Amino acid sequence: MRFDLFFVLDCTGSMRRHIAAARDCILQVTNYIKHTNPNFELRVGFCGYRDHNDKTRRLKLLEFTDQYEQFTKYMKSVSAFSSLIKDDLPEDVLGGLNAAITQLDWKSSTRVLLHIGDYPPHGHRFSNIRDKYPNGDPYGLTAESVLKMMQSKNILYFFGRITSHTDTMLQIFHNIIGEFPGFDLVGRDPIKLIDILMLFH
Repeated sequence: MRFDLFFVLDCTGSMRRHIAAARDCILQVTNYIKHTNPNFELRVGFCGYRDHNDKTRRLKLLEFTDQYEQFTKYMKSVSAFSSLIKDDLPEDVLGGLNAAITQLDWKSSTRVLLHIGDYPPHGHRFSNIRDKYPNGDPYGLTAESVLKMMQSKNILYFFGRITSHTDTMLQIFHNIIGEFPGFDLVGRDPIKLIDILMLFH
């Protein structure tokens, strides 16, 4: 069976204390699937997102690969940082998801996007926290357009929760695409997540 597994990760400064746990989760999930399911033709990829003020470092993309060692090496280099002029808390969540959905060659029969983050997208519909773009994504992306595109490509969405700041975002996402699996990154055994993943293959 062919399996496309793509990870989208918040790599902003607020993730510094969580980035190691997120990397470990990603590598454990990938390693477990690769080595316990020999019939899977697994391709993995990664998108790290930051925020609009990070400009050329806003998105960091690794296209799908079946080379596990290459993916592992790449993931170990992933770090969290933000521009020194960062003056709000929401991140370019929609930009990261949109890049993962539209810029990659999704072609396997099973397609999973696993998103991990600690803050919501821009826009006061998602939170009441300080936001440089209270009207939403400055490039015009909306949760509806991004998530509906994801659905049209038969990509299954999973979310790794870190803080309560994403709870309103998750409710909005649920309203758009229906129920989807979620898990708490901190204190959760990644292998339990794999059991959920396997229900969707």
